[in-house]
Amino acid sequence: MAVAHRSDLVIASLDPALRRRLVRGLRREPGIGRVLETQDQVGLGRTLARLTSPVLLLDFPIRGLEDLHAIPTVAASAQVILLVDSPDDSAAVEALKAGARGYCARSTDVALLRRAIALVREGEIWVGRRVILQLIDELTALHRRRARTARARFARLTKRESEIGRLVATGASNKELAGRLAITEKTVKAHLTSIFQKLGLSSRLHLALYTLEARPPE
Repeated sequence: MAVAHRSDLVIASLDPALRRRLVRGLRREPGIGRVLETQDQVGLGRTLARLTSPVLLLDFPIRGLEDLHAIPTVAASAQVILLVDSPDDSAAVEALKAGARGYCARSTDVALLRRAIALVREGEIWVGRRVILQLIDELTALHRRRARTARARFARLTKRESEIGRLVATGASNKELAGRLAITEKTVKAHLTSIFQKLGLSSRLHLALYTLEARPPE
């Protein structure tokens, strides 16, 4: 059985010229470690099965791996940096959503790729600044949509149920809720059961988070 190296690097490309350029160039770079290569999904799967958390330079697509969203399944143990012919900001965002840790042109200079590999190994991502900004915009829009949905569903609650939800978000126990609202703990439990059913939740923690998300913007 092959010994796994923490710094293993795998280059997957159908293009032998690209593989040669990257293998020769990166093997001369300090801190890269062992460099392996493959040309299709079958070979990639076999190679990754022997390694522990390698960085994968994936010249996308390769034979047998043409679907971006299949990459996490095929390369679940790897930190993937996608190499593409024509980098596109929207495509880069989709790549990050699919689990890639980096995204750059296949013509990128070897020294720059070494920097990308080093950052990815440290847990960072390697994409252009505009890609980060676009991703932030998408996440902000998603948060706003979720907040609107949460507020709409929260509006289904009665006034007392809404009050209980807000108190739960402050960390109040059933006993404290009962004391503050002058009701029995049994009644508190009944209200919580009704709230969980209306909002499709299953725990106080979920209710607390949902209540905070549904809070109107200040």
